[in-house]
Amino acid sequence: MSLMDMSVSASLFILAVVCFRFLLLHKVPKTTFIILWGVALLRLLVPIPVQSPFSVYTAVNELGRMFTVQESLPLEQSPPISNGQTITMPFMTEFMIEPVVPPEPASSLSPWVLIWLIGCTLCALSFIIPHLRYRNRYSCSLPMNNEFIREWQKSNPLRRKVHIRQSDAIWTPLTYGVWHPVVLLPKYIHHTDTEQLEFILAHEYTHIKRFDTLKKWLLAACLCIHWFNPVVWVMYILANRDIELSCDETVVRTFGEKKKPAYAMALVRMEEKKSGLSGLASHFAKNPIEERIVSIMKTKKITISTMLLAMAIVAGTVTVFATSARDRTEAAPEVERPAAEAVPALYQGESTTELMPIDLSFNQSDVPELMDRLRASEYKAVYTDNEMALRITQDNSIWIRKNNGAAWKKYDTDRVDATDFADWLLRNDPIPGYSMKELQRRLADGAEVNHIALGDGKEMYVIIDGSGVQIELVQREKTASVLVDGLRMMITSESHPYRISEQLLQSFYDLLVSSNILTKTQAEQDYSERIQFLKDNDDIFTLTS
Repeated sequence: MSLMDMSVSASLFILAVVCFRFLLLHKVPKTTFIILWGVALLRLLVPIPVQSPFSVYTAVNELGRMFTVQESLPLEQSPPISNGQTITMPFMTEFMIEPVVPPEPASSLSPWVLIWLIGCTLCALSFIIPHLRYRNRYSCSLPMNNEFIREWQKSNPLRRKVHIRQSDAIWTPLTYGVWHPVVLLPKYIHHTDTEQLEFILAHEYTHIKRFDTLKKWLLAACLCIHWFNPVVWVMYILANRDIELSCDETVVRTFGEKKKPAYAMALVRMEEKKSGLSGLASHFAKNPIEERIVSIMKTKKITISTMLLAMAIVAGTVTVFATSARDRTEAAPEVERPAAEAVPALYQGESTTELMPIDLSFNQSDVPELMDRLRASEYKAVYTDNEMALRITQDNSIWIRKNNGAAWKKYDTDRVDATDFADWLLRNDPIPGYSMKELQRRLADGAEVNHIALGDGKEMYVIIDGSGVQIELVQREKTASVLVDGLRMMITSESHPYRISEQLLQSFYDLLVSSNILTKTQAEQDYSERIQFLKDNDDIFTLTS
């Protein structure tokens, strides 16, 4: 997933959390929202999507496919014209609407990347510089070591050693440091005010036990990375508030409901000044005092019903909004599903070496612009021959249009064991157009292999992983075809001498235009370059008109 994909997909989850927070802030334990903000952090920082059939994105994709199927009305087209051994395919461009031009591939550092780096750096400095400046001030504080403090620490032990110090440079208690935490108290707080000290220490120790300072660092890091997303700024503000509200709730439950008024008055007396405190320390009164006092006074005992409600909110919100669309979806009821062979040829025990096509392959260095534009489109692979056109979408669905028709139909696939396929491929595949070693590594690392039977002995194996998609063809008759997938462009010949129709190549570029991968101008230029390349290498291929 790209940074923008992560940011956009997490935004919907954050907005859902904000809505639940507005409706249920005082009805469920505050830890509920701490967990949800943690999931939002994972979505923003970890580029590994978790797929779910219950995801909102799955529903959107399904609705999109239903809409596409309903709108795929047949267009009137000219039939193929037979001319000896060559099948002439009519141009498809006459039926196409001018597509949106994909972004130009970057030859150097993109200006958008440069802008992001500048924004990220400035945002990080806005956190780090004040934090270092105040840490320098904090170092001048004095240890607070009296009988009450010593007794309180003995009765509330922690695995990490906690230092309690006092400073005249602050006006509100705070905690800083993750592995060597320090509780810093204002100088005006006297050790004889034991009730106030108990409230403060209980609150700050809760921060320490929960590693809230580390959470604040992660929130700040997330904000620096996604500084361009206003929804992440909302998350940063509300998550910091909820960290304090959760600590307040814990303190109230520790001391009992009778202490709620006294604790609320302690907050009022120590209301912080809004400016001048580091965003990477845990403050006693960091957030708006009104929200905290209301939350304290509305704190109630946790019941089974509130626990069930909290679990349902977390489970439902994460499942629906924090997961990605599943890779493979069932075909829509309206889509005609072709009959597939029960068992892929891979498992039929026959040697299929002679069934593999003979091809001329161009790798990414040969067709860099075409590869970049394919990745920028909604497709992972595009294929065409004299009988059909095929497109594999970004969610790995396979759509086929036969006999130059206008309607696209979704095909189901069979899952093939990657280890068995790797062994079979090593023995039988003579295609030199890609690195066999690299493909074997992809299969060993868990690449998914799907099989689709197309009829008349033609089969297709689709290898899918994080690097992209790669298509392997098996066909009894070496039909001329052209494809572009995540790793290469391949032109397949029928027989020896190797022939390729200019018209077939033109139909392929028309398919790229109709799929919004190339504009007409770009397709004409790339087509001309490819034709010229084939003419210059006529000892390999013979072009037919």
